[in-house]
Amino acid sequence: ESSSSSSEEQQLNRRQRKTKNHRCQKCNKSFNDSSNFKRHQRVHTGVRPHKCTVCSKAFALISSLKIHQRVHTGVRPYKCTVCSKSFTQLGNLQTHQMVHTGVRPHKCTVCFNSFTQLSNLKTHQKVHSNSRPFQCTICQQTFKRKHDLQRHLRAKHPQ
Repeated sequence: ESSSSSSEEQQLNRRQRKTKNHRCQKCNKSFNDSSNFKRHQRVHTGVRPHKCTVCSKAFALISSLKIHQRVHTGVRPYKCTVCSKSFTQLGNLQTHQMVHTGVRPHKCTVCFNSFTQLSNLKTHQKVHSNSRPFQCTICQQTFKRKHDLQRHLRAKHPQ
């Protein structure tokens, strides 16, 4: 019986160690250790202590710097098994693979168009709104999307 109570104590200790007792005052996110909490705080402070030695771009996380450095080294470790296209980040490969699988998980609730990326859905949804936040400074015409304003500028006001 002593081994079973010892085992229960170990499980309780494990659970206590996993308790998220570091809470961010700005966004209420919780962390189970102080180093992750301190790292998170950079989101709010804007502190970017990790600097690229090639171009001086700065990052909050060392992991982000390491991914960025691939821009300079040309290293693209994630390769598509279907078409051999390669990527610097796993997430970009995973998004690309949807081209081959046909998976388009983000659906417009208005017209049911579907998209591989949430950002593309959000851009598309502007088509259904009356908001036209992009304005030509030359002729004052307004547009729903930045891309449409840029196309207008090239066509109507070439420099």
